[in-house]
Amino acid sequence: MQVRADKLEQTLARTALPAWLVAGDEPFQLGECCDQIRKHAQANDFADRQLFSADTGIDWHAILNAAQSMGLFGGKTLIEIRLGEKRPDKTGSEILQQLLNAPSPDVMLLISASKLDRRKDMASKWVTALDQVGALVEVWPVTANQLPQWINSRLQRHNLNATPEAIALLAERSEGNLLACAQEIDKLSLLFAGEQITPQAVQEAVGNASRYTAFDLTDALDNAERALRILDGLREEGSEPPVILWALTREIRMMEAFASGNRQGIRLPPQKIASLERQSLKLGLPSLGQALSLSARIDQSIKGMRPGDPWQGLAALVLRLCGQPLPAPLEQL
Repeated sequence: MQVRADKLEQTLARTALPAWLVAGDEPFQLGECCDQIRKHAQANDFADRQLFSADTGIDWHAILNAAQSMGLFGGKTLIEIRLGEKRPDKTGSEILQQLLNAPSPDVMLLISASKLDRRKDMASKWVTALDQVGALVEVWPVTANQLPQWINSRLQRHNLNATPEAIALLAERSEGNLLACAQEIDKLSLLFAGEQITPQAVQEAVGNASRYTAFDLTDALDNAERALRILDGLREEGSEPPVILWALTREIRMMEAFASGNRQGIRLPPQKIASLERQSLKLGLPSLGQALSLSARIDQSIKGMRPGDPWQGLAALVLRLCGQPLPAPLEQL
């Protein structure tokens, strides 16, 4: 069966299932859903946990042995399999089907994966077998329009009531970063338990919190206004120009690889791949070459080998990567 991420807690409270598959490209929600299932397993006496990750290579026969040994030695175990972007090979699929077709009451499977392909993954035998006895939880990115409702629901989980203006401010500050938003709501629940949350309360609780990382900046390069706002935020928070320049230069190199068709060895989430494909097509190799030259000049400015303000250079680089014309003061950088 399929379970919505926001209904998982309710489902866990009334349902005991031998297998769970959590899939999607929104890392915060995926991690939180897995945490809820782990807590559910612990509460139901699955005291042992064995982890297998595709990052280090999965030994499917070891998974089968772990599952079969539980009946011999007693106790219950949670077997967690982190697939990420990878998928079970033929052996893995067959072993999963074997475990799912005859589930043991002493074994619970928790499988996490990136977004499932509707035609390939959903039709695979192992997913079909899991759907028969367990549950599939798909997590989806929260859009800008959905974010206020997501925030309000999370506030309610903390028994907090907020004004629409406070919710709007939280949405603006988080820029779609669900982890940052959840952390700010946690702070509000500690500081203002039982009180109505106002914009002033939000400012007081999280006004000095660090909001951005260099990766937030590279993820925003399809929106010049937002990207510059994040760059300003990084500067205000004391981020170092070399770190930001490194992240932007890395992004340029990946765009160049996509623009030239030389993508071999690049493994990224599907959403990031789609973004890089759009940006590299929009900019083209000549513009990316100019951006790389500008990056080298900014590096010289940071090292004191060239006059100029590195932050102005970074702003110019961001605009170039967004495909926007440069204001006159930045054209000479």
